[in-house]
Amino acid sequence: MAEDISSGTFYAGGFFYNPRARKVLLHKRDTKTKNSPNQWAFFGGLREGEEPPVQTFAREIKEELGIEFPLQSIHPLCDYFNPDFDTHRYVFYVVTEAPKSAMTLTEGEDFDWLPLEEAFNLDLTKRTRQDLTTFLVKLEKHVRASVES
Repeated sequence: MAEDISSGTFYAGGFFYNPRARKVLLHKRDTKTKNSPNQWAFFGGLREGEEPPVQTFAREIKEELGIEFPLQSIHPLCDYFNPDFDTHRYVFYVVTEAPKSAMTLTEGEDFDWLPLEEAFNLDLTKRTRQDLTTFLVKLEKHVRASVES
């Protein structure tokens, strides 16, 4: 994550991953949203003030789900320039088994724990699909490396 973020706006978002169940927690956007209505996506949003990407993601999770995680439990997945919105995109994930009942959705239509492989059958936003694919590839590499060692 070498991008200079000293000024400017960026998006920071991501998802939760439950390794025991191999599930991801995703967000279904509602019809009121300007971008990607009715599609499944990550939780997240735009930077406020001078906050760094990981704090933007943590704040968005607290605002959207009413749940907090220590910053050290938030793992970077990838970051890149998103030409669709002309902004930089930072993607994170949190490894957790927190039940849906411990969270309260404050925006969007729904959210749910979904089997990782089955999530690709949903109407995902373009970047959510791309970033989940990146996560799946990294996860499979990690599993192969663990088996080989």
